[in-house]
Amino acid sequence: MATQTDAGSTTTTSTEHGAGSRVAPAPALRLRGRHWETPSLDGAGWAETPYDLRPEETAFVALHLWNVGDAGGPPVPDGFFVDMGTRAAQEESVAIAGRYIAPAIAASRAAGLPIFHVEPADIALKYDSARHMLEPEAAPPARPAAPRPPEANPGWNRERNERSHGAGYSEWAGWGQMRIMASCDAEPGDQVIVTGAQFDRILRSRGIKNLVYTGFATNMCILDSAAATREMLGFGYRIFLIREATLAVEYPDTFDSRMMTRSALKYFELKIGDTIGFDEYVAACRSVAAGAAGG
Repeated sequence: MATQTDAGSTTTTSTEHGAGSRVAPAPALRLRGRHWETPSLDGAGWAETPYDLRPEETAFVALHLWNVGDAGGPPVPDGFFVDMGTRAAQEESVAIAGRYIAPAIAASRAAGLPIFHVEPADIALKYDSARHMLEPEAAPPARPAAPRPPEANPGWNRERNERSHGAGYSEWAGWGQMRIMASCDAEPGDQVIVTGAQFDRILRSRGIKNLVYTGFATNMCILDSAAATREMLGFGYRIFLIREATLAVEYPDTFDSRMMTRSALKYFELKIGDTIGFDEYVAACRSVAAGAAGG
């Protein structure tokens, strides 16, 4: 397939600046995306598309990197199905953050891509940047939510929640200790995001059109949390997800096969955007950095 050359691509022509001088085009962030494509029912299937993205129109996103079981964070609780759920999945998410997400952040930063951290309000608002362009009703003191009608089955929501996550889950002491994982914590110049509307305002103010996501969990928050991939697709952003830099909530009978992660990636490739490989992404960032430095 032909390389994408629409509004999200890099220009390929030089610009004249006076007699005899030419300025080389900005190096492209060259990615190969995998997605589901349907030219016809008989021809439908997985396809790959090369993209030449303008680095200045592209941002890196780390979503829901909670520090449960990480250095300085609350330990994985014995009695609750929290964050990634099982102890094995939680430990694996911390390992993935160190092995893939932190290097991807470093490569993105070296290439000049802005770094965004998407977190729920109780974590995000521990970082000063989270209030930038945030709608007033999303930050404390927030206006009370509109009253909802009584539950059809009184008490059922709490009962179901505790059945799935453990009795007393909502009162777990670890909630207040949660921040972004140490290996990927926000640095000066990074932007922490609370809501999709806030994210959209900031992205448009910077001329950003392409978002490269990483984080957890592939089958839950990556898809459906505030400022996650489905919401930002709704605003018209081109969405990418690094395959190695995410993990679904896996269960004891799916952890070894990564069945939930593989299924969620295929769903993402059908409904949301393109997945990309870690090695290729880091190499693309390094190429941009080298080109910008004249190397």
